[in-house]
Amino acid sequence: MSMTKKVLFLSFLFFVATGVFAMPSMFNKNGVLHFDYKAEDLAPAEKAARAQLEKDLADLIAIPADRRTFENTILGYEKAFDKYGEALGMSGFLAYVSTDKKFRDTMTDLQMQMSQYMVDVATRRDVYKAIREYTDTKPQLGPVEAKLVKEMLIGFRHSGMDLNDEDLEKFKALNKEKAQYVINFDKNIQEYKDPLTVTREQLEGLGEDYIGKLEKTADGKYLITLDYPDVIPFMQNAENEEARKALEYKYNRRGGEQNVELLEKTVTLRRQIAHLLGYKTHADLKLEDRMAKNPKNVMTFLKDLQKKLKPMGKSEDKFMVAYKNEKSGQKSRTVYPWESAYWSNKYRKENLQLDNEKIKEYFPSQVVIDGMLDLFGGVFGITFEPVNVPVWHPDVKAFLIKDKQTAAPVAYFYMDLYPREGKYKHAACFDLVAGKEKEDGSYQKPFVAIVANMNKPSKDTPSLLKHSEVETLFHEFGHVLHNALTKSKYEAFSGTSVSWDFVEAPSQMLERWAWNPTVLKKISKHYKTGQPLPDELIARMLAAKNFGNGGMYLRQNFFAQYDMTLHTADKTPDTTKLYFDLNKKIRGGSLTKNTIPQASFGHIMGGYDAGYYGYLWSEVIAEDFFSEFEKHGIFNPEIGLKFRREILEKGGSEDEQKLVENFLGRPVNNEPFLRAIGLEDK
Repeated sequence: MSMTKKVLFLSFLFFVATGVFAMPSMFNKNGVLHFDYKAEDLAPAEKAARAQLEKDLADLIAIPADRRTFENTILGYEKAFDKYGEALGMSGFLAYVSTDKKFRDTMTDLQMQMSQYMVDVATRRDVYKAIREYTDTKPQLGPVEAKLVKEMLIGFRHSGMDLNDEDLEKFKALNKEKAQYVINFDKNIQEYKDPLTVTREQLEGLGEDYIGKLEKTADGKYLITLDYPDVIPFMQNAENEEARKALEYKYNRRGGEQNVELLEKTVTLRRQIAHLLGYKTHADLKLEDRMAKNPKNVMTFLKDLQKKLKPMGKSEDKFMVAYKNEKSGQKSRTVYPWESAYWSNKYRKENLQLDNEKIKEYFPSQVVIDGMLDLFGGVFGITFEPVNVPVWHPDVKAFLIKDKQTAAPVAYFYMDLYPREGKYKHAACFDLVAGKEKEDGSYQKPFVAIVANMNKPSKDTPSLLKHSEVETLFHEFGHVLHNALTKSKYEAFSGTSVSWDFVEAPSQMLERWAWNPTVLKKISKHYKTGQPLPDELIARMLAAKNFGNGGMYLRQNFFAQYDMTLHTADKTPDTTKLYFDLNKKIRGGSLTKNTIPQASFGHIMGGYDAGYYGYLWSEVIAEDFFSEFEKHGIFNPEIGLKFRREILEKGGSEDEQKLVENFLGRPVNNEPFLRAIGLEDK
């Protein structure tokens, strides 16, 4: 995941929420970031910054219409918000990583106030009028400047600024109502409680470590909650079919009927808002500034993939039915929803025999990191020099990235890899300071961080990574390189500030190196013997990688088509009927009767509405990118430099489709993706 910034107006909410602004006050006298902020200084700093922002906006508005320029109006607006963030420096980022609970709580509370303030600023008609006084003159601009203005105006339009006063009030009211539905939908999932009560006998197949963590009832039975850590191991390992069936039913009713109603009301409101803003559908609104451009292109993409994946999925289903019947003595024609994880896991254990705990003994984190830096340094023409600069915690390591050919400093890079109390719980890349051209003509070096939660070294063993964590590290490092190697003129297009359906492509591409046998040898060294991963183990890892891919990608395709169908419909459909019908058409098989899986489909309410397709879209691009490296050599510095120049350095400065075609020399095709998942193009 990339914690990044966008050019559109409403994205200022994120600017504020993360506190990632590239201003001089962030730096100490040596020109590097400092992290010594105090909780009691935050509110006064924000108050003063808000007053300065209001003054800067007033000055912007006061510029006579005939004296407006790109610099004093378009860039003037952006600079005003840069100043607002300057007062808080790295404090927004520290809300994710600080060990000081008081600081984290204070910043979190302040973020909410700032976000609400940004909503008001983003819908100020006087500011919009000032921008339009300039853009309505249809100025002759360079391509990058024109793209900046175009996307800024789209942001204003999405904020309702082209509406008359009466319709703007309707727009605000509909958005407030929608926001409440989204909050309640998520709240209903989080608070939904309907645990399965089982006996000790029904836990056969589960390990004692799992059983020991379960809550017990007064009569000595056990409670299986609907949380992932309870559900996934149970569905994979519990021998009792009736218990699995009961849990699967409960799990797919999370959120309850009230969430079905909230989803359908939200879809209706999104359609009404889109119509009010002049769009045919909610999907047309959301896709206007994305790589896919429109719903037709998305559906063409998804249905083409569906057609090619379907035979693979059917073959897998047939295979698993035969395996189930062989092991159970049944004569079944299907693997039911409550059986799929169980039989798949059983097959993996019996035939693929991968012990993740044994595999991670070959991946001491320092060996992996050193190998990764050396690998991608060679591919992309850079070096990583450890540096002694201020950091936010003793565990953090810092590097100066330099260009290998010129030795010129390029960016600063931090790694915060180990868990601690109050720290961000997932893995992400944070672009702390974005690269951009400064007023004096020099270039602002980016500052980028990976924040993750890998196991710490102990007295007896170093930090050891599961292969999935190695893959995650490579993925996040892709975001690091995208941010660190940028040469974008404007911060709005710096690094990962690209279209949402493209942002993951470079990082997904880097994951592919984590599956290459030569690379696996390079980044592995058993912490006791010093030996790299054995060839036989690598072969089994690669065999297991593609097991079940047909079904998995058809599932992703189904989610994407369900999302897009909901948000292009002329009227809101019965979401349950649509879910069941589309599932049968795309994935095949039947779902459990009276379940309502869409009631817990959080993505569709939480920001991925009309955007779920992006997972597959960017992965297809990533595999096509990697196919060029495969063709020319995955360690080839010339193709690496081409990727750096055409993709990483440009950020969002050009249309993403053009960037992709400049690198590939042709439009994207999905054949490399199909090969990578184990399906040769037929």
